[in-house]
Amino acid sequence: MLRTLADWWRRNRRRVLGVLLLCAFFFALGYFTPRVASPLMCKVYG
Repeated sequence: MLRTLADWWRRNRRRVLGVLLLCAFFFALGYFTPRVASPLMCKVYG
């Protein structure tokens, strides 16, 4: 089990880190922007 997880992590490490960085970027963007931007912003920033 642990070995297969390690193999999966080695294969998908760059993809997982990229998705995490993208999520962190949008979270920070939504956190620091003013709340009254547009109705669609809440769908983009969660």
